[in-house]
Amino acid sequence: MRDTHSQFRSAPCAPAAPRTLVAKAIAGTLLGLLLAVGAMAAQGTVYHGNVQSHIFHQPGCTYYSCKACTAVFTTRQAAVEAGFRPCKVCRP
Repeated sequence: MRDTHSQFRSAPCAPAAPRTLVAKAIAGTLLGLLLAVGAMAAQGTVYHGNVQSHIFHQPGCTYYSCKACTAVFTTRQAAVEAGFRPCKVCRP
């Protein structure tokens, strides 16, 4: 019988401390991004509205620069008054 070596050997588990440090670093980065987005909104961000779906997006959203996003609003209130609803992804 031939001895075969598996390339999928289980390695010993790493200590919890490095994982905790990585999780804290990721959480800190996400918090920084959220604060930056909030600051952009307070500084008069330009919102793009999709004229087909009547949904508006803030900068940084996946759908911010779609080809149907041709309406431009300087405030969130202006977009709502024009009949657009906020995006459920970026939540402007």
